[in-house]
Amino acid sequence: MFKTTIRVAASILLCAGPVLAGEPPQAAGAPLTFSAALDLATSRNLGLEAARRQRAIREAQLRTARQWANPEVGFEATQDSPHENLTFGLPIEIGGQRGKRIAVAKEALTLADLDVRVEMTTLRRNLRQAFYGLLAANERSRLADEVAGLAERVKSVAQTRFEEGAAPRLEVLQADVGLARAQADADLARSARTSALADLNAVLNQPPGQAVSVVGDLAEGAPIPDFTRAMSLADASNVDILSADREAAVEGRRLELLKAERVPTPTFTFGLPMNAPDEFSVGKSIGITMTVPLFNRSQGEIAESQATIDQVRARRNAAHRTVESKVFAVLARIDAQRRQLDAYRMRVIPAAVELAALAEESYKAGRDTLLVLLDAQRSLRDVKRDYLQALLDYQAALADLEEVLGGPIA
Repeated sequence: MFKTTIRVAASILLCAGPVLAGEPPQAAGAPLTFSAALDLATSRNLGLEAARRQRAIREAQLRTARQWANPEVGFEATQDSPHENLTFGLPIEIGGQRGKRIAVAKEALTLADLDVRVEMTTLRRNLRQAFYGLLAANERSRLADEVAGLAERVKSVAQTRFEEGAAPRLEVLQADVGLARAQADADLARSARTSALADLNAVLNQPPGQAVSVVGDLAEGAPIPDFTRAMSLADASNVDILSADREAAVEGRRLELLKAERVPTPTFTFGLPMNAPDEFSVGKSIGITMTVPLFNRSQGEIAESQATIDQVRARRNAAHRTVESKVFAVLARIDAQRRQLDAYRMRVIPAAVELAALAEESYKAGRDTLLVLLDAQRSLRDVKRDYLQALLDYQAALADLEEVLGGPIA
């Protein structure tokens, strides 16, 4: 009985704690850790690549803002004297509009980095879910195969006892049904692993069926910061807060530009009137034109810009309050899940292992029925499955924390 208990305990340690997913039989190449998978996804993910290309668009907008106004050239031929007139005009911005226009474009350029940060946050969340989802799928497949092996052994024991006249044929049929169910569960687990593999390949920008070997601990994770530290990280990295800050800064620059544009831009002109009979062949003229800001001084645009700044600041305050609530909630959830995992590792799983071993020995000795053994094995299987789900829930909570922080947990 003691040897059986050790054997069953050894089998659960391969699956239960800490859960390690090594290379599956069909995978090839060096196993990927989460860090290596993140590096690979960062270099190949299409969504992140599209976000990086946004910077080129904003750099082009900055280049546009730096351009000078084009000169104007005009030619006129009339029957009046002089008969021809060639004019040149050059607008000169005297209110600093060009410099402020460049400042708006430079401020908007920082939004390109924010675009990449937003996509990186989404990528990290998707990768964590897909990577640890595949780890869990590997473990579920191993667990299903282990349960199928136990069911096959139970059937063999039941058949032996039946042949010895120590058990009715009903127990053989019950064991056969249990084996069929375990084999069906194993097939389903392998299919679920194929689906999890496709999810990871999608994040890595690889064909859905490409073999990927992953290695890691479902219980792993960086040290969890306290609430004060987490809020400090969120204030510096949360994409909603940063987005509001950047939008307010851009609109502030735009407001300065609108005020500068109230200064009229004069256009200096130089003309060459030609062909004035009895007067001159080629003359010259100098002039200046400008729009007088008498009625329209951009009052509406300035008021709109100021209102936009106020609205963005209000949205920033709302985002900060929302982040506070999310950080507090997810930290509480992570703490509860860690205590749950400790309970599974320290008490629940060892007790289920021992009960299953005792039930098997008791059935072999004829002290209990097959139903008692099957119930103990089913309880052990359910405990292992619940533990795997608790580990996945823990990783999902870490993904939620990283998302609200806007970056890795540090």
